[in-house]
Amino acid sequence: MRTHFWRLVSSLLLLAGCSRPPPTPTPDQMLNQAAQAVLAMKSAQFVVTREGAPAVLDPQTGTTFAEAAGQYQAPDRVSAKVKVTLFGSVVEVEMRWLPEGNFISNPLTGQFEAAPAGAAFDGAALFKEGGIPALLKDNLQNPKLVGEEKVEDVETYHLSGEADGEELSALTAGALASGTMYPVDVWIEKATSNLVRVHIAEPGGDGWLIDLFDVNQPVEIKAP
Repeated sequence: MRTHFWRLVSSLLLLAGCSRPPPTPTPDQMLNQAAQAVLAMKSAQFVVTREGAPAVLDPQTGTTFAEAAGQYQAPDRVSAKVKVTLFGSVVEVEMRWLPEGNFISNPLTGQFEAAPAGAAFDGAALFKEGGIPALLKDNLQNPKLVGEEKVEDVETYHLSGEADGEELSALTAGALASGTMYPVDVWIEKATSNLVRVHIAEPGGDGWLIDLFDVNQPVEIKAP
């Protein structure tokens, strides 16, 4: 009888231990898991929004960046509709970054042509190892857990830190100053470790907002 009693107590203690929620990952663990999730993505939708004053892409022509909304197909196919100001007029062009080459639609005819070399905004760079994954894994300094928040009905961990402007180049069309640290906030989905949002703040209230959604939903991006 005594043996049966202690077996029952042991079983209850084991069940109590199993019912405890798993410990919250550390900020570094969250960031590493999110970086791996980005690299493992098959596809995603994304929006890059410039907050405040438009970002200057080409001082000679006065070209500035306002927004890019597009999709990613692993491992190296990206398309986006990009809003820019060109010679004082706001235009929307479609860009595609593909293994076959980079293409841009002519704002007058809508026909695709080869994109100019060295274009400041590179949608494909967001998803390469040196883009979002590098920010999450290596370049976000002094990360701290701000708390748990809901973003567009997604339960997330909200983390904050800072990063050098050069390390943020792929995310901001090279608009930030190298050698300057910028506040960065990231939101990571609790259930999957998928990145949901990145916000980069600049002095004076300007900034950059990057949203990822519809991860691993079917996407097919073809050459024009």
